[in-house]
Amino acid sequence: MISLIFLGRAVLTICLYVVILRLWMQQARVNFYNPFTQFIVRITQPVIGPLRRLMPSIRRIDTATWLIFYLFALLKVIFIYRFEGIDAPIWSPYYLLFALAAMVHAFGHLLFWLLFFRAILSWVSRGQSVADELLAQLTEPLVAPIRRIIPPIGMIDLSFMVVVFILMFLNLLAIDFLGNLWLAF
Repeated sequence: MISLIFLGRAVLTICLYVVILRLWMQQARVNFYNPFTQFIVRITQPVIGPLRRLMPSIRRIDTATWLIFYLFALLKVIFIYRFEGIDAPIWSPYYLLFALAAMVHAFGHLLFWLLFFRAILSWVSRGQSVADELLAQLTEPLVAPIRRIIPPIGMIDLSFMVVVFILMFLNLLAIDFLGNLWLAF
């Protein structure tokens, strides 16, 4: 049973990450010809494409993708409460709010991993790979303001560490306010 719970959480988390990446790539206007970008668009298009016909975008807000993002977060919350032994009613209106917390949690964790992989790739590829290009396009808007305050020291860029420390602080702050609920996601 533990293996099925792990598998369910992993699949739902990956689905959340993929939808977040699609939304984030649209907002950041990353290079569409990047193979990673095309992969994300292709695997999400069968779900998002038909829904877009029913829910058109509002200005630059892709309502269909946001709805899919929210529904995956809601599925993850329901999965966690149903299968991990947390005593809760079969359906509760609190699940709708917990889904928002799961969305924020997934975004923070994905941001951490993207920053981590970008830092590792900066040591190895020196900006010459398509993955490094995509990671730079996604994370640079968050790192650049800090880099203006704390410039690189030689070859060491401390802005990544500052963003990671901010993420860690926000994660601990969420644990202080939400406790085990935040840890469950």
